Amino acid sequence: MDKRIIKEGFLIDPGNNRIGIYDLLIEGENIIKVEEEINLNHGAEVINAKGKYIVPGFIDLQVNPGNTIEYIADILPFCGITTPLVMPCNTFSGIPIIEHYGGLKDMLDVCEGQSVNIATAVSIEPYDTRGHETYAKLAVPYERLSGRIEEFIEYGITAIGEVVLPLGGIAHIESDISQEFLDKLLDKSILYDIPLLLHTGAGLNGVQRAVETAGGRRLHICHVGSTVSKDSIYEAIKILENNPNITTDTHLSEIAGSTSKSSGLVLEYFKRGEVVKIDPATLQVAVQKDLNTSVPPFYYNKEKVFENNIICALSDRVDAIESDELGDGIRAKFMLKNLFKIVNIVSLEHVKIKLLTKFVEKLTVNPAKILNINRGALAEGNFADILLLDLENEKIDTVLVNGEKVIWQGKLTGMKPGKRIKYKA
Repeated sequence: MDKRIIKEGFLIDPGNNRIGIYDLLIEGENIIKVEEEINLNHGAEVINAKGKYIVPGFIDLQVNPGNTIEYIADILPFCGITTPLVMPCNTFSGIPIIEHYGGLKDMLDVCEGQSVNIATAVSIEPYDTRGHETYAKLAVPYERLSGRIEEFIEYGITAIGEVVLPLGGIAHIESDISQEFLDKLLDKSILYDIPLLLHTGAGLNGVQRAVETAGGRRLHICHVGSTVSKDSIYEAIKILENNPNITTDTHLSEIAGSTSKSSGLVLEYFKRGEVVKIDPATLQVAVQKDLNTSVPPFYYNKEKVFENNIICALSDRVDAIESDELGDGIRAKFMLKNLFKIVNIVSLEHVKIKLLTKFVEKLTVNPAKILNINRGALAEGNFADILLLDLENEKIDTVLVNGEKVIWQGKLTGMKPGKRIKYKA
């Protein structure tokens, strides 16, 4: 079994409260030793991490595979993401992504053996859902809720989500029974002990209604900074502070987006002349003049969205950072770029490390806890999902997934060691 030693890097592992200069010994897919100095005379490949930060691979709580799972899986490691939560709530070539793969089971089979580990979440929507090609296909009547969740568990789906409900205003779907539906769905998700991730629809009112409906039950609210972009993010955080059963996350970019031409949000921002396409390679921006001839994904900037996302990323009450990636790599790249930029603003070294540690916690151990998966930390016996962060040059040139080098010297190695991360009761 192959052995590797990562030497002399600065380890930041919030899941084990370990910060400082350490060596890591890896055998096969697991970490077998973490010490300040490890010496082996022979038989191990040495990876020199001097001057770099060793951190657990990022766990991204929302990745939409707009250009197929295989396509995005080869982009994510460059953004530090070794375990995305893939949500097939988008379209590919005009049809729902699940249909592209020939059904849910066939899509799940593709998730094994990629460049990254893949956790999965599939939405359950109200029976009167309308206004979105994919979400309407995921609508379930009340009498079928238990059966649908049992099907998810049988297939090993990690979580329910992203459930989109227009609780407080415009969302990607329309429904007249959102609050009642959430109440019933929460009852079932708690009974089966499966995480439930919710998009509340735009506005502070949606967050408030979701919290009230939860009534002490466990619930995760997605990208709160973007959701309340027109309202006070401080009021949203105050609501969350009084409800410890609720977890939440935020983007770390200035753009929101969608893969649907019929999304209410896309149509709203298109009327303002603010829907754009972004080139995945150069990140150049072009305003879209005709939605009928344009090809998704579409991007737009909500009012105050970037300011809110920074506040949430820094807040102790917001648990996680996610990209809400749409399948072309753009939002994941923005997330990493902005993380580097924000940390590197800081001059004092000890303050910089504290800030980086906060961000790493929100990208590793916290999302692992939300999903109840065994990832996001680097203790002995853990899976070796590891990044070497070059903070000075703002890049990641080495990524290990299950102990195997997926990115080495800034390039894909072609190895596909990723596992499908399944529901764990």
